[in-house]
Amino acid sequence: MRGLVAAVLLLAAVSAHAERREERVPTARLPAPVPVTVWTPPSYAASPGRRYPVLYFLHDGGGDEAVLYRQGVVDALAKDMAAGTTPELVLVCPRGTGTWWVDGKSGLRMATFLSEDLVPWVEAHYRTRASRGGRLVLGVSMGGYGAFRWALARPDLFAAAGGLSPAIEPLSLPAVEAMPFFIRPSLESVFGSDPVDNVIRANDLYQVLLDDPTLAGRAPFLSVRCGTEDKYRLAEMSAFFDRFLSAFDAPHDVTLETGVHDWPYWRRVLPDFVRTLARHLAPSGGAP
Repeated sequence: MRGLVAAVLLLAAVSAHAERREERVPTARLPAPVPVTVWTPPSYAASPGRRYPVLYFLHDGGGDEAVLYRQGVVDALAKDMAAGTTPELVLVCPRGTGTWWVDGKSGLRMATFLSEDLVPWVEAHYRTRASRGGRLVLGVSMGGYGAFRWALARPDLFAAAGGLSPAIEPLSLPAVEAMPFFIRPSLESVFGSDPVDNVIRANDLYQVLLDDPTLAGRAPFLSVRCGTEDKYRLAEMSAFFDRFLSAFDAPHDVTLETGVHDWPYWRRVLPDFVRTLARHLAPSGGAP
């Protein structure tokens, strides 16, 4: 009897584990293969005939492909998946340091890599649902902006996109020049600082929606969560984004709650954010 209890406890511990794999995804869009960390869900190894939805996570400006692991979010998600409170997902975390997740003036084509290289590579190497209804994208801060930019650039790819404390200020050259000194150099490097030769307008979320009147109707569900004490005043920008999306009748929601622009807040709400975002997945990977 004692041995049976020990076996059950061991099985429970194993079932709540997400396996981590360090990958290098080849690409011609960037100078070198991109480091990507992939976590497979608890039942992945034991269910070789099963395909899983996939969540692409885009990190913040100070993060990397392993930040969710360091912050304990992966373990929390694995426990939720094992308990059945969150659908089992393949979690894909690419490194996008200094790119803002776009095709920039520097020649780094991160946005193209994400859509044309990363997604096909993941679906060729992992048992994921290769359909719009089986894909989600989520990011924090810089990655929150990146998640929405990716979702609007390729609305055919995702069932839903989420931004936690997303950097969704309207982009313009004066706005870039007014940014704090520790943010402005990366923005100028990626988007350009020349008044004419830049990619600012092409990557402004608001302008992207204005330029294509049909985009709001084709966009995936857009979900925003932000702390009301955010030091970059992103709560105010999130409220503005809410009104802007409502004017286009775009499917979305915005949640403002107690929190600041840091990992203690993000770590606290990310598991619940993933759970609510996953409600937009199609059960079999078809249309949500």
